[in-house]
Amino acid sequence: MNKTINIKSTVIKNIQYDEVRKDLKVNFNSGKEYIYTPVSNEFFNKLNKSASKGKFFNENIRDNQALTCLKLIK
Repeated sequence: MNKTINIKSTVIKNIQYDEVRKDLKVNFNSGKEYIYTPVSNEFFNKLNKSASKGKFFNENIRDNQALTCLKLIK
């Protein structure tokens, strides 16, 4: 099941989480898109409940060595 969350952020436009594939797609306001994997449902829920999605992203996802990051090219 995919979950999409639109975000009011200066950096992030929306996030999409795929529970089956355990990946998180981050769409930035700049137009860039990245997929981070593997992301657990619990980790996604922490992101979703965080007061600042951008801050959570910067502190827990962006440079997380446990996650594989793929840049999507349009």
